[in-house]
Amino acid sequence: MTKILASIKNVHEAEIISKFNFDIVDIKNVKDGALGYVGDSSIEEIIKIFSNNKLSVTAGNDSSPLTKKQSKRIEFLDQLGIEYVKIGIFDTNLLQDHYNFLKSVKHLTIKTVGVIFADLIDSEQEIEEILKLNYDGLMIDTASKNNQSTLDILSTDTLKFFVESCKKSEKFCGISGSLTSIRLKETLSLQPNFIGLRGALCSHSKRDNIDPVMCQNILRNFKLISQKMYQEAV
Repeated sequence: MTKILASIKNVHEAEIISKFNFDIVDIKNVKDGALGYVGDSSIEEIIKIFSNNKLSVTAGNDSSPLTKKQSKRIEFLDQLGIEYVKIGIFDTNLLQDHYNFLKSVKHLTIKTVGVIFADLIDSEQEIEEILKLNYDGLMIDTASKNNQSTLDILSTDTLKFFVESCKKSEKFCGISGSLTSIRLKETLSLQPNFIGLRGALCSHSKRDNIDPVMCQNILRNFKLISQKMYQEAV
């Protein structure tokens, strides 16, 4: 069954989200591009709040992960026991850098998630090339946060191709990118391993502040839709 991920930006939001049953909590600097890094000290404070949730961290917006800064960052997150680290695949001309980076961190426990961007993908062939990398999982997001969602940018066929190709490659997969509550069923019908939300959890679908009422509503709708889809499948 598809799991649900919530992105938070600070300790205050962590305290709010900790009261709800999100499967994965993603720590992100939402003011710094698609995959902004919140900083070492913020992560150390946030993880004190969670005991049962799996945690994910976005590692920054570097075009190439093959840097001493990124290697040091991943090792730090691994030592903290973070479950997932999200690495942006911003430039498919740098896939060799990703290959070398993944080779250098394969001894670590942390799971690596390569993030593909719906608004930067040119073809399904690019997805196939990215699948050859040894990321533990892949997800699709949007690089530009202009309220145009992944579902608006990519066709259903392309998204199905992404999900099915990941599963054939034995990688877990996720879909995020300005997803709204009214499109939950559409997203869940693609059967990714998880969906990622931020704006849908915030007041009036803005990305500024997590709203507890929105979190409650999203989780209720998510559960109802998931149960109905399961019943229809069996």
